[in-house]
Amino acid sequence: IEEKESFDLYDGKYQVTKTSIKTLENADQIISELSKSEFTVEDISQKELRRSPLPPFTTSTLQQEASRRFGYSGKRTMSIAQKLYEEGFITYHRTDSVTVGSAAVFALRGYAEKEFGKNYVPEKPRFYKTKQKLAQEAHEAIRPTNVNLEQSSISGVLGHDAVKLYDLIFKRAVGSQMADAVTQSTSIFVLAKNAQSYRLKANGSVLKFPGFLKLNPQALNDNLLPDFKVGESLKSEKVDKIEHETPPPPRYNDASLIATLEEKGIGRPSTYATIIGTIEERQYVEKEEGRFAPTSVGIAVNDFLVANFSTIDDIPFTAEMEDQLDSIVNGGKPWVPIIRSFYEPFEKILEKVENAPRVKIEVEETDEICEKCGAKLVVRVGRFGKFLACSTFPKCDFTKPFMNTTEFICPKDGGKIVIKKTKKGRRFYGCSNYPKCDFAAWKLGDIKKFSPEK
Repeated sequence: IEEKESFDLYDGKYQVTKTSIKTLENADQIISELSKSEFTVEDISQKELRRSPLPPFTTSTLQQEASRRFGYSGKRTMSIAQKLYEEGFITYHRTDSVTVGSAAVFALRGYAEKEFGKNYVPEKPRFYKTKQKLAQEAHEAIRPTNVNLEQSSISGVLGHDAVKLYDLIFKRAVGSQMADAVTQSTSIFVLAKNAQSYRLKANGSVLKFPGFLKLNPQALNDNLLPDFKVGESLKSEKVDKIEHETPPPPRYNDASLIATLEEKGIGRPSTYATIIGTIEERQYVEKEEGRFAPTSVGIAVNDFLVANFSTIDDIPFTAEMEDQLDSIVNGGKPWVPIIRSFYEPFEKILEKVENAPRVKIEVEETDEICEKCGAKLVVRVGRFGKFLACSTFPKCDFTKPFMNTTEFICPKDGGKIVIKKTKKGRRFYGCSNYPKCDFAAWKLGDIKKFSPEK
């Protein structure tokens, strides 16, 4: 039996699904009973499902998809898109509109019909509406300027990364004018009878018509089930138990943070990458396995803002202020009363906070000893990242580079594997004996294949 539980977090609800099987003894008891049970197909449920294509990309959705597919940061995605736009390969890339001009719609439909056939194009063109409340639809959605362009011409001008992003934009735009994908979903219910009765379920699906999924072959995999009949007796070959812990809410990555900013009405297409870039550059967060984790500096800044500016450091306030500033721009409200209503209480808060004690940034102690005075070294964060410093600073100014070690050893020379960063801030894993050993890997999983744990 599955149970759903919701938690109220700062930016909304987080829902988890749990089973009623709480202990290993419960699981062993059920496995024992199932191993002696008779299995009969109780019911078969089949239904046809239609899946419609998504609209062409906006700035937000392009950054989210590039992050999911390629691991690109918002800044990197926008940099590549800027070059594609400057060379005339795509339309303007800073937009929150999903509308496409009529001439482009017919060009996309024509391409899909020529490449895949008439049945892959719906009878009428598809038109999409922007759901975002404050969307400024001065520009079209992001699409290719010439749907018949050979992608090899992009590679010669801008390189491989630009081709990957262009291909993403191209397929999304063409797919938006293609027919629905049709799948047949099947659910098999099996009754296991013994001293206790259990109802088991298996799901499968078959793609009956690919529609817009024809553009993405990886999306065409079927999960086929055998051809069962109601009342049929089944034989149990193996019964397994799998331990699973309810995971905590996942940390933000580029895609999920941009999606939340857009959902909450914070920022604009032109500012999403800048917002993320700022919190990284100021070292409020750092990336761990592609997700943002707060640093000691970030935690200290957050604690200070929550303690002293809780009415301003708040999602509803930020979104409402953006609404009011938009109304000023559109001529709906005078700017002086709105700014006065914000600044007068803000000024009073500033006066109170002016003499507030400085926030103490927690430091991480290490087992290493200072070579100058013998005190313990601690991890501090500076302009260029983490470093080791004497805990008695400013009395002692000793510092040395910080090496973030892992539990893995180098497959080349047996040295420790440490976490490093490129000049652009991207994390990678290398040998602590560099430059004597040049072993390096982008992913921890690549090291696990060759390096035994200590």
